[in-house]
Amino acid sequence: MALETSVRLKTLKGRRGLLLANLNRIPQRYYSQLVLDDFSYEDQKILCESEVTIIGCGGLGSPLAVYLVAAGVGKINLIDFDVVEERNLHRQVFYKESDIGRKKVEALKDYLINLDKEVEVNIYPVKSSEINFKKINSNLFFDCTDNLKTSFELNEEMVNLNKPICFASASEFNGQIIIFKNSKKEHCCYSCLFKESGDLETNHCVSLGVLGPAVAVIASMQSLIGMRFICGKFEETETLIRVDSSKFEIKKNRVFPDKSCRLNRL
Repeated sequence: MALETSVRLKTLKGRRGLLLANLNRIPQRYYSQLVLDDFSYEDQKILCESEVTIIGCGGLGSPLAVYLVAAGVGKINLIDFDVVEERNLHRQVFYKESDIGRKKVEALKDYLINLDKEVEVNIYPVKSSEINFKKINSNLFFDCTDNLKTSFELNEEMVNLNKPICFASASEFNGQIIIFKNSKKEHCCYSCLFKESGDLETNHCVSLGVLGPAVAVIASMQSLIGMRFICGKFEETETLIRVDSSKFEIKKNRVFPDKSCRLNRL
């Protein structure tokens, strides 16, 4: 596929605009993506201009951030109040022993800047409940907290703000991913799928255990789904994707609106 190097670019703001203005860098840096039949120069520009927000920078959020920045996402917001612990290292492989005790968002920012000096990384070393999401205009939000209470809180925020969010979780050998568009025209959300009951504070990675590569599979799929959604190529929103890495099985289930959902105001 011939790579276009003569493209009229609109005026862009920020450091990523300088990257896009440098037409020679895009084909060189992202060549292996650009030669794909279903990935165009325009798609790469969309990624470079996009902004994402990741809530939770552990086993899911840290590799997700790395893959998105490596693919060209121009701005990334990292939200996590936690610090790196030794027990994290078997699955949170972008942290080092020397990072133990550091805020995860700080250590992850250093990694991302070393990966691509042009990326804009904003860090929030606080709980997601302390964030005013009205002021964050991301193309897609990612819930990587693996905590039901936080997921329900984020779901309500995104429904009220009509912002798309991709949920993911992993425990033992299993994981699941789903995107909700949260459009103004139709309602279908996380609360239509799961009911707010039981112990919402349970961390399944701690109580059930988890295998590092199984988490990596979910994070990789989440990054791929996110990239396709940002580029307008992911059509399976409101569809729960379940992965059993012990059997190498993937199952999909369409989620339908729950008319009794307390967040349904349509």
